[in-house]
Amino acid sequence: MRCDQCDATITGEPTRTATRTLCHGCGETFVGLTAGYAATGSVGGAVSTARWYRVMRKIRRGGRS
Repeated sequence: MRCDQCDATITGEPTRTATRTLCHGCGETFVGLTAGYAATGSVGGAVSTARWYRVMRKIRRGGRS
């Protein structure tokens, strides 16, 4: 199975949206964008929240930003 956003091979459980199947990284970005837009109501807020969310998830997994 391949990611509809970046065309990478999906290993593990994909993130499924209403119209797409996403890999882990694209799924995290999608969740961050959705949360950011819902919280701020602006595209700028959505983009900054998506970046913050991906960095926090990476740190939690033991990586660095």
